Amino acid sequence: MSRKSVDYARIVVIGLALVMAGCGTSGPYVHPAQVKAYMPEQKRNISIQPQILDQPGPGVQASSRDYQVGPEDLLAIQVFGQDNLDREVRVNGQGTITLPLVGEISVAGLSPPKIEKRLEEAYGAEFLRHPQITVFVKEYRHQRVAVTGAVDKPGQYEMIGSRTLLEMLAVAGGLQDKPQGKAGDVVHIIRRRSASGPRLGQEGANGPFSEHSETIVIDLRRLLQEGATELNLPIRHGDIIHVPFAGNAYVLGGVRKPGSVAVKDRLTLTQAVAQAGGLDPVLGTKRVNILRLAENGAATTLSTDLGRVMAREEEDVALKDNDVVIVGESSVKKALFVFKELLPGAVSGAYRFAGN
Repeated sequence: MSRKSVDYARIVVIGLALVMAGCGTSGPYVHPAQVKAYMPEQKRNISIQPQILDQPGPGVQASSRDYQVGPEDLLAIQVFGQDNLDREVRVNGQGTITLPLVGEISVAGLSPPKIEKRLEEAYGAEFLRHPQITVFVKEYRHQRVAVTGAVDKPGQYEMIGSRTLLEMLAVAGGLQDKPQGKAGDVVHIIRRRSASGPRLGQEGANGPFSEHSETIVIDLRRLLQEGATELNLPIRHGDIIHVPFAGNAYVLGGVRKPGSVAVKDRLTLTQAVAQAGGLDPVLGTKRVNILRLAENGAATTLSTDLGRVMAREEEDVALKDNDVVIVGESSVKKALFVFKELLPGAVSGAYRFAGN
């Protein structure tokens, strides 16, 4: 054997020794500091401008006849039997309109039926006997709703007429489902709190976004998959619809495609491993450690076996945001794999790794 071959063999032996030393059978180990370093800060659009919450404006009811008129709305006014008095007028910034004979009339905050009554009183006082007046809102302009977070087209939208939560999500392009960001399982409706109105948020977890607002949390799984249509709430002027981004878990070790997976739809361990391409056919084993960080930074480790989970002998663990799933790698398989890579001619023909 030549000196060059002897040196190469020594390198292989040293490499195998290092691999065997670093791949014990007790399962993978990662120091908590490494876990923290691996977890990038989640990109979540949770910054909402305070001035949006302070926008004045009445709530929009389910019926257009209950709608409360505001600045920039266009009204169509018809006076029965008096076509010369019919008008289309836009509400000005002070919430008033100007009509023939009666002059300036305040309409801000009034529904179309109430405007009809006010106009009938104004015309009937001096100009017409028993006037019959009809008012329609031809263009809705003053209603604005902000849609933020994990939607395709976040921004502020003018709401034409009455709209529901799902309709506004559709206007914003629907829920985001891209590699760089996926929508979570809930939607937050942040709404100005009425001083005398009832408390909101009975549909889910509820908590104030500020002292002047409250948050209604809608479970999208119940709404979209279970048909809980009562969660498809009417949206009001000034509402903020925020769709949080899904959290991420990280699948490392003996899988085909290590990386991050979105924690949504109650993601479980087996689903996360499947999204990571499944077990690596050469190196992967069924031993799994799940490293989880508490809010105080303390790390805990959950150990399980995929074989037992698939056999329903162990629970399929539900993953949480920032969990790190480390799928074990067989030390023997890894050593033989490295050996083959270093000495591709040392093993001829087909070969098979048996057992985990």
